[in-house]
Formats: sequence, C-alpha cells, structure tokens
Amino acid sequence: MSNASAFFDGLLGSALVGINTAMPCKVLSYDAATCTAKIQPLFKAKEVNKEPQSLPVVEGVPVLFQRYKVHNNNAIAISTDKGGHSQYTGTGEHEHKQLTFTESVEMIPDLSVGDVVLAVFCQRAIDEAIQGANVYPGAARMFSIHDAVIVGVFKQ
Repeated sequence: MSNASAFFDGLLGSALVGINTAMPCKVLSYDAATCTAKIQPLFKAKEVNKEPQSLPVVEGVPVLFQRYKVHNNNAIAISTDKGGHSQYTGTGEHEHKQLTFTESVEMIPDLSVGDVVLAVFCQRAIDEAIQGANVYPGAARMFSIHDAVIVGVFKQ
C-alpha cells in the first residue's frame, strides 16, 4: 500500500468514526410530561495512544411515540379474563361484542431509569425542526450525539 493510500485510508477512518448514526444508551432520567430523557451513550470513544473514554451524557433527548389506527377505525372484538366483569360466564373469558376506536391511538413512551434504549442521531441539528419549522440547520453540527432521538427500548 502506498503512503498516499495509507494516508487517505486513515483520514477516511478518522472521519467515519466521528459520525454517530445509532447506539444503545442507558436512561438516567425520564420526564414523562415532556417526553424527554437524559441518556448515557454506552459506546466509548478512543483516541490514538489514549484509553477509551465514555461519551458525554446527553440531556433533553426527545422520545418518539407511535400513533396507530386500530383496525382502520372499524369495530373489533376483544377478549379478557374474568377480571371485574359482572357478566362473567364461567369460561374464563368475557367477550365484548364490539369495540370501536374512532380516533388514532397514541402509544406513549414509558421509560424507566436504567432502561437501555436505541438512540439515533440526526443528520443535522434538530433544535428548530422538531417544532415543525422548515429550517436551514447550517453545517456546524452533523451527526452529533446532541441531536439524538430515542426510537425504542431493548427488551431485557
């Protein structure tokens, strides 16, 4: 391998290692009212001739929720155990003949301290864009851990 090849391979490797795409993180705190969390990335960074270092804690990380149409807002039947139903038939189940969701159902996050989540890191700064504004984010921040969004929880 030529010196130029080695130089460009090293340069490319250095650039790529600084691009954050997604990583597991531990939840340090969660604010259910704002759907934001404080997280600790679980990968470490290493510089040449230095020991690996933990990445910094990231605060105010938005947590995505999901919005679903249930059965396209058509009636569905569900079954539950006897629970507190007064019409319990003795079979161990009580069937509701019809249940209709007339609006979409939102699945709200329920994070706990210590949960391991998957955070993705947006291509550009998201500060203004997550408010719905059409913005030019500039080039100062790209793939930063400060532009994290929590997209899910790992089952443990």
